[in-house]
Amino acid sequence: MKVDYSNIQFPDDLQAGQVGAKKATATPAKTVSSTAGVSSPAGEDTVHLSGAHNEIHTLSAALQQVPEVRTARVNGLQRQVHSGQYHPDSGKIADAIITEQARRSKV
Repeated sequence: MKVDYSNIQFPDDLQAGQVGAKKATATPAKTVSSTAGVSSPAGEDTVHLSGAHNEIHTLSAALQQVPEVRTARVNGLQRQVHSGQYHPDSGKIADAIITEQARRSKV
C-alpha cells in the first residue's frame, strides 16, 4: 500500500517536511482493527468495550445504593459496648472469618 503524505495537514508541533519521500511507502501509524466481525468504513475508528466494563458499571451503580454504614446496627452495638452488655461469641467470629476467607479464595 502506498500512502501519499504530500497533501496531509499536520498539527503545528509536527513538521510535514520530515515525512517526505522516505516514508512515502509506509503505512499510517494509526490502524483500525476489526473485532468480532465488525467492520467500519475506511478512516473511522471503532471501539469495542468488553462485557466486564458493563458488569463493573452495573456493580458500581448497585454499590451506590448500599449505605456505607448501617447506622441503626452500629448505634445498637455501641449502646451494648458502653453498657457492658456486649459479649461476642468467639466461635461465631472464627467461623465467620473462615467462611469469608473461603468465599474470597473461590473468586
